[in-house]
Parts: sequence; structure tokens; C-alpha cells
Amino acid sequence: MVKKLLLIPLVLLLVSSLIAIGCPKPPETTEPTQPTQTTEPPEQTPEVKTLTVGVLICLTGWFSTFDTLEWEEAQVARDMLNERGGITINGQKYLIELTVEDCKSNNDGVIAAATKLVYDKDVKFIVGPAAFFSAASNQITEPNQILHVSAFTSMIPEEFGPDTPYTFLAHNSTVEHAIVGITALKEVFPQVKTVDFVTAEAGGSVPYADPPIRELLEENGYSVVGGTHVYPDEMADYSPLAAKLATSGSDGVFWGNGLPEHVGKALKSLRELGNNKPVVFMSSASPEDVKNIAGEAASTYFATTGISLGMPDTPPIMAEMQDRLVEKYGKERSVHLQIVNAIWCLAQAIEYAQSLDPTVVRDAWENLDTMETPYGTGHISGLETYGIRHAISHPEPYQLLDNGEAKFGGWVDVRVP
Repeated sequence: MVKKLLLIPLVLLLVSSLIAIGCPKPPETTEPTQPTQTTEPPEQTPEVKTLTVGVLICLTGWFSTFDTLEWEEAQVARDMLNERGGITINGQKYLIELTVEDCKSNNDGVIAAATKLVYDKDVKFIVGPAAFFSAASNQITEPNQILHVSAFTSMIPEEFGPDTPYTFLAHNSTVEHAIVGITALKEVFPQVKTVDFVTAEAGGSVPYADPPIRELLEENGYSVVGGTHVYPDEMADYSPLAAKLATSGSDGVFWGNGLPEHVGKALKSLRELGNNKPVVFMSSASPEDVKNIAGEAASTYFATTGISLGMPDTPPIMAEMQDRLVEKYGKERSVHLQIVNAIWCLAQAIEYAQSLDPTVVRDAWENLDTMETPYGTGHISGLETYGIRHAISHPEPYQLLDNGEAKFGGWVDVRVP
């Protein structure tokens, strides 16, 4: 019994020794380790967004001869702004997209076009129209607090004034063009002391535009002969008007709002009557356009506010636009840049405000004193002239026709109070 008990510890000792010497242990299991990240992940570039701007332009009807060119220019301006980076608001980049509606050269068409932009396309910013059409578009833009940048005013109160707080005027208009025209009259035709005043009906604007233009003429020493010669916007035959001008007894003709074809046809008729009195056109027309209508023989003793290719001291932005327009559409074309001015100024105002809220942009714009335009530095004013400080007046050139040759006249730095 004692021997059996002694054998048990020996057996246990032997088993333990064998385990210690030769029996492998099971492998230990460990969790895999994650590799250590040594670099920061690249920053994500913010997605470029689109800002849609509505454009009111007459692509059909009697005013389309002017506005079709404006639409071509507007697209060039959009491309130039987008290539420069578009608009940046709080680090977010926006490229400009233009959506156009045809105003059809009448007020009903303007209202329909503005309605579509505001209610169907939900735009918050609209540029245009030109001429006297802003009064109709404001019926839609103002109640809906759409920031509206007009390209022209014919002095109709509903176009632009104290009752249009969401409307800005971004291009020289009736009063500013009159200032340029009077400057040309003084510098080029100093012999003129009395003038006939001629203007298109311009949507019924004559009662509003006539007094300030006559006042400017009188302040500068000119006497207006008789009443204002008013003609229909769509008149075709200008020979009766030319006959009146030829026999009025005035030294010259001061022509207000109208289109190049209006003054070109009248100039042709006046010269065919053997009358060479100077004619100054204070609306936008290149001398080449007028010459093409009037003919070389009639193209003399004439001055106009308007742009020509290759003018001396052309501002860089305007020069680039002209080059692009020539490259894309050919050399034989006039340049107006009225809608372009509206787009260019709107982009600056939005970026300055750092907001896409029309009211915020309006309030910020009111605090600016200057803006850059394709014509050069524009000055924001208009309280005395229009009753609201929402007008941008800028340098403007005038051009000449002398013995059938188009010539550069000079630049006028226009600033309305």
C-alpha cells in the first residue's frame, strides 16, 4: 500500500517534465493592428454653383434691331465674368447663367416676359430692358422685391425713381446722353446757337424727357426753335420731318431718344434737300451704322454718342469685349453695352454684399460710391436727377461723320447729381 502511494507522485512528476520539455503550447491569438495614418485627407473643393440672372430683351419687333446686338453682347459679358471666376460669396463660387425672355418690342410683351422670369423661372435678379420698357417690367419686379438693373430710362417716373426702390440704372440714359450731345455740339459746331429739338415718342416719354433736355440746352446757351418735333417710334418715311427741319431757320438739330435707323433716314432726306445744318444725335449709335443708312454723301456735319471699334483710350474691359465680339460675330457691327453694363454692375454688387438676398444686395449697393463698368469708372448718384441714389453715370464717347468719314470725337466723363 505504501509502495503504491509513493508511485503516484513519481508519475505526476514525469508527466510534468515531459510537458515542460517537448509538448508545444497552443499559439496565442491577437487582434490585428490598424496602420497609423500619417497624412491629413485632402480638402474637398466646394462645388461650383450657378446663379441664374433673368434678361429682358426685345428679340422680335421694331426694337430688335438694337436689342439683338445687346443679347450677343450680354453672352460675351457672361463668359468674361465666368472666366474671371464668377461671383464668390462666403467662399462659395457661383458662375453666372443667363435666361432670356423676349419682350417683343411692346409693353404687353415686357410684362409677359417679366412674369415668366419671376413666377415660372423664380429668378431673383433681372437685367434690362433698354429703351423706355422698364416701366412695364417694374409692375412685376417691384412688388416681388426682385433686384432689377435697368439699362435705360426715358424719364418716365414709373421706369426709375423714388417709387422703384429695387431698381438700379446701370447705363447712361436720356439726361446723361444729352450732356454728351451738348458737349459735342459745343466742341465740334461752335457756330450753332439755335436748334430744333427732335425725339421719338419713346413710349410716351416726351412730357417727362422734354423739360430736362430743354433746360440743359438753355443752361448751355442754346435756344430751341419752336416746339419739339415728335415722331412715332415705328415711322418709316422721314422726308416730311426733314422738310420741316430744313425750313425751320435753326442753326442745327439736336436729336433726342431714337434709333440709328431713325436719324440715318432723316439725315439722308435732309441732305438730299441741300441742307447741311449740323445734326447731333444724343442716343446710342455708331457713326458707321448711321453712314450705312444715310449713305456716304449725306454723312457729314453729324455727331453721335456711341462706341466705335478702335477708339483712342478705350477702357480695357470694353476693348476686350470688342475684340471678342469681332472674333465671334464679325467686324461690321455696332456695340451698345447697355445690358452689359447692367450685368457687370450687378455682379459687383452681389459680391460686395456677400449675399443672394435681393434686399441685402440693394442695401449694400446703396453704400457704394463707384463701380467699374466697361466704359470706365462709374459714379453712383442720381438723387437730384432721378429722386433716388441708384444711378450709375460713366464716361461716354462721341463720334463724328465728316465728309463721309467716321471720326472719333472725344470722351466725356459724365456725372449726374
